[in-house]
Amino acid sequence: MNKLSKQQNLVSITKILPNTTSKEINTYNAYITEKRLKDFSTKEDLLLINSLIVRWATYVGIATPEATEINMLANFIKEHFLNFNAYDIKECINLIANQTLETDAEHYGKLSPIYISKVLRAYQEHKNTIIFKVRDSIQKLKEAEIVPISDKERISNFKQLLAIAKNENLQGLTYVDAGDSLYNFIKYNKLISITNELRDEAMDYGNKLYLAQKKKKVTETVIKNESFKKVADMQFEKADIIRKYAREFVVNRFLLNLDLADILQKINMEMLKY
Repeated sequence: MNKLSKQQNLVSITKILPNTTSKEINTYNAYITEKRLKDFSTKEDLLLINSLIVRWATYVGIATPEATEINMLANFIKEHFLNFNAYDIKECINLIANQTLETDAEHYGKLSPIYISKVLRAYQEHKNTIIFKVRDSIQKLKEAEIVPISDKERISNFKQLLAIAKNENLQGLTYVDAGDSLYNFIKYNKLISITNELRDEAMDYGNKLYLAQKKKKVTETVIKNESFKKVADMQFEKADIIRKYAREFVVNRFLLNLDLADILQKINMEMLKY
């Protein structure tokens, strides 16, 4: 996730999310932006995680481990909780000190890998609950902010799509019907008769394009010395790929005989309810 994406996913403390606390938002924001423990490599990083282990011992009222033990515990945490960040460790320590983290872990006077593991696993469950909760609140907030597109705008957009498709067809190009928008429009409004002859032509076209695509993929795989997994996946998806190309064939056959000016005058919302 790049820096811009991270910033776009941040939740402002001032933004109102139903039933969500500022601490939960902080946890979510740290999850989005903070450096993961698996990426800790600098001297400052190592000093930070070591200082958090010292803080842990202090907060739960036990003796500070020896330097070698601190390094061992730091490596253990980095290895087994690599997707945590420094904020997670700090928050986990606070929850333990406040006795608000649901866990039966006992330290018995010493920070040990077993104790730390039990505590951090309990924190992981606590954190997951928060992440899912905040994500759900954000999604609901976004959905509430979406302004439904008007019928007039939808008709205008579809007319533009149809004009673009017809123009490509006139240039001798094959129009790629992304999302099957035109195919579903044609089928819903029964704008072309799907005869057995047309169906056979379409499936034959789909099969030829599938074989050409597969040959190209095999050649690229050999040249780049890559795994043949993608080629194998194509075989698994063969029927879907052929049908997709067959639908495109029907769309382009329709466009070939389409009177654009005539249909643009006729299009209404009823025709777009496919």
